[in-house]
Amino acid sequence: MTEGARKIDATAGNFMAEVVEASATTPVLVDFWAPWCGPCRTLMPLLDRIADEYAGRFVLAKVNTEEQAQLATHFQIRSIPTVLLIHHGEVVDQFVGLQSESSIKALLDRYVAPESGVTETPDAVPASMSERPEDVASRLLDQRDAAGAAEAIAALQATQADHPRLESLRARLAFVEAANAQPDVMRLRATVEANPADAAARHALAAHHALAGDFGTALAEWLDLMRRDRTYGDDAGRRSLLQAFAVLGEQDPLVTQYRRRMASLLH
Repeated sequence: MTEGARKIDATAGNFMAEVVEASATTPVLVDFWAPWCGPCRTLMPLLDRIADEYAGRFVLAKVNTEEQAQLATHFQIRSIPTVLLIHHGEVVDQFVGLQSESSIKALLDRYVAPESGVTETPDAVPASMSERPEDVASRLLDQRDAAGAAEAIAALQATQADHPRLESLRARLAFVEAANAQPDVMRLRATVEANPADAAARHALAAHHALAGDFGTALAEWLDLMRRDRTYGDDAGRRSLLQAFAVLGEQDPLVTQYRRRMASLLH
């Protein structure tokens, strides 16, 4: 293990001190897993390696859901692996299922302190400016920088109005904006549980799921929003479904499935 990496086994007994209170100074990445879960066994070594690389800039807390059912219930964990990022006592980000190393690091880099001794240099600016506008937009969207991504998308549209990635990038920007407006995922879940008719909370929660790559849940939430309230956000449920289709592509089985469900709802 790289010196400085911080990893713990989180339990109901130590969670308040080692996770919630500790997150006041250092973000804590909480991995909900189980011994029988194949994807969990794939993800865990990746998280371990990232924790080693970040050398204490975040804490990696592992929750065995077989032994800590109380914690899994408290956080409404419905599928595993589920990974939450807790900072200043609140869940500020999450993802469900396997993710790439780059996307996990992009999530962490929104919250962890910069590596000691690493500073912005003038040489870094030309490198980023040399990227294609679509790649700049995609990178900024991964970082949930809505303003920066919007500028990059506008630049792309100004020069290539028919660019094949424009629709997908605009869709992802809409998801980032919705998620950024309500960043507390656990609070959103609790709100929807308590009041299923809360359209704003359901829409934001769906956006968080989409950004975490859990499009199955996101599409289900937006379809439910469409069924419950066509007036919210100028038919935000239907528009968001169409945006998600643009991100996924027409060949994705989820798109076929939910296009059929949309048609049934409309007719």
